[in-house]
Amino acid sequence: MRNVMKSVLIGCLLAAGAAQSNAQNTVVKLVQDLRFKLTGYYQMNPTENSQTVFRNVGKVTITSQDIINLIEPEVNIIFSANANMLLISDTPVDRTPRVVIRDKFEGEKFDTDVTQFFSAEVLASIEDTKINKNPLKAKGASYDVVVFKLNTTQIQFQVQGFGKTKVGTGKHEGKPAAIVHTGKVNASGTGNYQVNVLVGLVPVAMSGYVQIVGTDLRSMTE
Repeated sequence: MRNVMKSVLIGCLLAAGAAQSNAQNTVVKLVQDLRFKLTGYYQMNPTENSQTVFRNVGKVTITSQDIINLIEPEVNIIFSANANMLLISDTPVDRTPRVVIRDKFEGEKFDTDVTQFFSAEVLASIEDTKINKNPLKAKGASYDVVVFKLNTTQIQFQVQGFGKTKVGTGKHEGKPAAIVHTGKVNASGTGNYQVNVLVGLVPVAMSGYVQIVGTDLRSMTE
C-alpha cells in the first residue's frame, strides 16, 4: 500500500511539473519601442466683434507619456515618468502585435499588457527587399500601413499611419534571427480627447507621427 501511494505521489508531481512547463512555454518575440508625437486640433468657442465672427482652433500635444497616463486608471497602476510603450511581435510580420507598458518597481522591470485599451494592427506591409538566406541578412524598404486605437472608459481615438520603413535583420542572443521593420510612420485620425479640465472632452482632428524603434528579439515566457 505504501508503494502504491508513493507511485501516486510521484505521478502527481510529474503531472504538476509538466503542466507548469506547458504553461510557461518560452517563445522568441520582437520587442520594439513605440513612440508617439501627435497634435490634436479642436474647435474653441467663437469670438466676435461688431462685424466679424472668428471660429478659433486650439491645439494639444499628445505623446506616449500622455497615452500611458490615460491608460493608468484602466489597469489600476500609476506608472513612473520613465515608463515606455513597447510593441511585442511575432515574426515574420505580425498583423496584430501586443502593446505593453514597461516600467520599474524597486529596480525590477515589469510589463503590463494594455492591448485591450491600446491596440495596433498592420493593415498592409509591402516589401522591396534583398534577403541573404545563409547567414540571414535583409536590406531594403517596406511600405507599411498601421492603425492604432485608444479605447478607454472616457477617451477614444484612432490614428492610421503610412510610412516607408527600413527593413533589416533582427538578432536573438547576437545571432541573426528574423526580418524586422523600423522607422517613422506619418499618422492622422480623429476621436475624443480631454484637452484640459476647463475645456473638457472635445472632438479632435489629429496628425503627427509614430516611431517604431528596435531590432532585438528576446526569449519570453507565455
